[in-house]
Amino acid sequence: MANSVIAKGDATITINPQETEAKLIFTPDPDGLGWDVDAVNKLAAENNLTPPLNPKDLEAFLSKAGRAKTKDPHEMLIYQGLLPEEAVPEAIAWEALPVPADMAVFQKETLDAASLPELFRVKVERIKKEKIVKKPGALPFMPVKEETVVTYDKKETREEVMVDPVVKEIKYADKGKKLGTVTPPKPGKPGKSVFGRPLQPQPLPEGGFLLGAGIGREKNDLVAQASGFVRIGENWADMLALAKPSWEIRTGADGLTLFFTFHPGDPRFAPPKAEDILAEAKAKGAAEESLVSSDSLDGEIQEALKTNIPLEAFPLLQAWEATARVDINPDNTKAALYLRKGTGGYQPLEMKAISQVLKDSKVQVAEPEKLKEAINSFLQSKALELKDYVLAQGKPSTRGKDKELELSVPLLPENQAKVIRERLKGWWDEIRAGEDGLLPDEITGFALVEKGAVVGKVSASSDGEAGQDIFGKVIPGLPGNDPDLKLFRGLELHGSTITAGKPGLLLIKAEDRNFRAKLVDYQDAKVAVHISSDAMEARADLIPEAGAGIDLSPENVLKVLNAIGVKKGIDKDTVEKACAVAKAKGSVAGVIVATGVLPVAKGGSAVKWLVPVSPPQLAGEDGTGEAPGKTVQVKANTPIAELSEPAAEGKSGFDVKGNEIPSDKGAAFVLEHDDSITEEACGPGKRLVAAKPGELSFDGKVLEIASHKEINGDVGPATGSINFPGEVKISGKVLPGFAVIGGLSVFVGGVAEGALISSGGKATIAQGIKGGSKGVVRAHTAIEAAFSEKATLMSVGDIDLKNGSIISFIKTNGKLTIAAEKGKLIGGVCQARNGIDAANVGSETGGRTEISFGQDYLIKDQIEATEEQINKAKSDIAKVDVKIKVSIKNPESLERVRVVKVKLIKNLEQLNLKLFTLREKFEEHHESELRVRGTIYPGVVIESHGRYYEIKQSRSNVVFYFARDAGRIMEKALI
Repeated sequence: MANSVIAKGDATITINPQETEAKLIFTPDPDGLGWDVDAVNKLAAENNLTPPLNPKDLEAFLSKAGRAKTKDPHEMLIYQGLLPEEAVPEAIAWEALPVPADMAVFQKETLDAASLPELFRVKVERIKKEKIVKKPGALPFMPVKEETVVTYDKKETREEVMVDPVVKEIKYADKGKKLGTVTPPKPGKPGKSVFGRPLQPQPLPEGGFLLGAGIGREKNDLVAQASGFVRIGENWADMLALAKPSWEIRTGADGLTLFFTFHPGDPRFAPPKAEDILAEAKAKGAAEESLVSSDSLDGEIQEALKTNIPLEAFPLLQAWEATARVDINPDNTKAALYLRKGTGGYQPLEMKAISQVLKDSKVQVAEPEKLKEAINSFLQSKALELKDYVLAQGKPSTRGKDKELELSVPLLPENQAKVIRERLKGWWDEIRAGEDGLLPDEITGFALVEKGAVVGKVSASSDGEAGQDIFGKVIPGLPGNDPDLKLFRGLELHGSTITAGKPGLLLIKAEDRNFRAKLVDYQDAKVAVHISSDAMEARADLIPEAGAGIDLSPENVLKVLNAIGVKKGIDKDTVEKACAVAKAKGSVAGVIVATGVLPVAKGGSAVKWLVPVSPPQLAGEDGTGEAPGKTVQVKANTPIAELSEPAAEGKSGFDVKGNEIPSDKGAAFVLEHDDSITEEACGPGKRLVAAKPGELSFDGKVLEIASHKEINGDVGPATGSINFPGEVKISGKVLPGFAVIGGLSVFVGGVAEGALISSGGKATIAQGIKGGSKGVVRAHTAIEAAFSEKATLMSVGDIDLKNGSIISFIKTNGKLTIAAEKGKLIGGVCQARNGIDAANVGSETGGRTEISFGQDYLIKDQIEATEEQINKAKSDIAKVDVKIKVSIKNPESLERVRVVKVKLIKNLEQLNLKLFTLREKFEEHHESELRVRGTIYPGVVIESHGRYYEIKQSRSNVVFYFARDAGRIMEKALI
């Protein structure tokens, strides 16, 4: 039966977008349509909604809505579907991995430098493949069957995926560290719509969570494949590598070998130190001696850092071959077993090898069972070596009484030793050669010894008690030990006797059985003073000190003079000069260091002699027995004597001892002279001066100077060498090894054979010079000779060689002329500032002849001499620097040495300035040329201003000159 109307109004059905809900919307209206259950079901059917609604629930809704007093809409859920259960995507539960403080400083720099994430998805395709397979028939006579077999190959394609590059989180992890846990995706479940249709859940994003470089997956764990910063984005993560150097030590399979692994990491971090690694290896039980060296380990680490390639499994133990041996000491009194296990790949140590070694040694082991137990224990342990396991022990022989050193020289008492020790400190740089370890403060004794003196003897020794070796043989007793002797400079050991090889100061350092000794030069300066019988003169013989002896100084000489009573008339300038000469030459003798003053009688004049030799000696009145008239050489303008004005009342004198001599003991003294001596005013008195050079003679009354010296005959053994300040004329020749030195000119009528001829004026050698590679002729004005052979010629002026020169060294600031028509200049070296004029130069044999012209070659000699002086000055400064170091603790000595250094430095500055000036002058050009009137031969080398011209072929009548504009040597024809 039809349902009656329950409510009037408007009714509609609404369905939500998901189609999971259908609602009845009813708006009451008295003028509207009438609605009952059937009408609503019909409306639902029109909307494809089934099954029919529950009448009871629907009637209740319509009844309530129909009674409503307002026209507000009323809703009723009439159909309900089922929402799909959404799939759960893959998720990562990240570990707490904060950025360490030491890495945080690099975080911004690393992130800023990093590129965008590079992420890839692997696409897998199945590719179908068909293959025809032939199968034999069931019976032999049946045909072959063909079947198509289908297979599938898997193809993986790596595709880059673009993602949102925004970084949401930063973490830091070391290599191998767990980064997080992956929660696998969960698929969704379908729902159902109000129409009865299934509702599918949203599909999951393709590819899941994307992992970039440096992150690996082990099942559901994410693991760092490198050390660095982890960047985490929306659906991605990657690793920005930044690792500190890392290392570890692992024990090998043999339980002994230790392997070192090192990963370089970022170069901004300091690498590990070899000593730290080796220390950990020792902590793991490795013996220090078995480990590799720090240098080799450092080398491997540096190579890994250089190549950025990890160092894997580097063995820290040295590669040792297994060793088993029995060590028997030299006297066969002890046998010990040594075992070492093989390491670094060598074969292990085996019991069989150990047994064989014991058998071969033929040693009777005292306790075999104990030995076996020790070997097994060693083989099972981690120890690498078993050292010095005693197998058998004999009885060593004993040593007898030791030899002893007995000194044979008396040592200086302590007060003298103390003085010498202090003096040595200032001279130690000179005696330290050899680094013998003998320092002044360590020396225990000093002694003064003469050459050949016995310094000490080593006592005899005795034998000790006999012993027995491990094989039963008797070992003879040993003699006592020798003392530990170390003998240095100047000492010799002959058998058991020590002798001095030279005189000097013996330095000894004796401690227990150690004996060190050396001889050093040590001689106090010697000053011997002789006072004449009348006490009017004091002469001194001076010998300088040696080594650290008391210095020969003017102060010390004055002390000696004072000690022996020389009080007056001392010439301090002469004393100072004599000390300098003695140090330079080794000694001086007979130096007049003090003179008295004779009394002057009434009306007489006092005489002060200025010549080096005193008048009594000149007159032969000094008690030597020499005849009157002895001469002394003087130069022109040399002061000879000073005479005071006549004293009307006379004048007292004094002797060198300070005793006064009254005037009444004076005698009238007459001093006459010829015109070779002039007089000049000297205060109220007068001075006698040499008017010319020559020999000064005095017969007790008259002074005269002879300016010529003639030798009739040869200069040789009969005459000795000649040294005369005036003119020298020799009728004969000058024999080899002798010298003729003239203050003015020198004339030799014969030949100069291997002799020295030196002239302040002109030197003439009439018959020529045969030098024999030793002869030297030098002159200030000029040299003239018939010829020169193997000699050295030097002249400020010209040199004229009539017939030529053979293999000689010639140097002149004038001109060299060889006048003879066939004169030759052959071999040797010729340097002529103003040029050379010769007939023939060189020889047909092509021997080398060197010729230089156009420069001041005497200046060149000065340059070389100055350079030597500079080198010596530098050497002296270096020696003074050493003395300064050793004088630090002695202020007085230090100050003296510093004063010397200041003088040396000033001298060096002056020498450098002088050298600069000389070099400038040497570069000046002097117009000159080489004129060859005959032939110049190959082998001749011409030089001027450092430019060279070598003659390659003979040519005649030619002139060579230095062209200043072209800067080279040129030639032209001789006109």
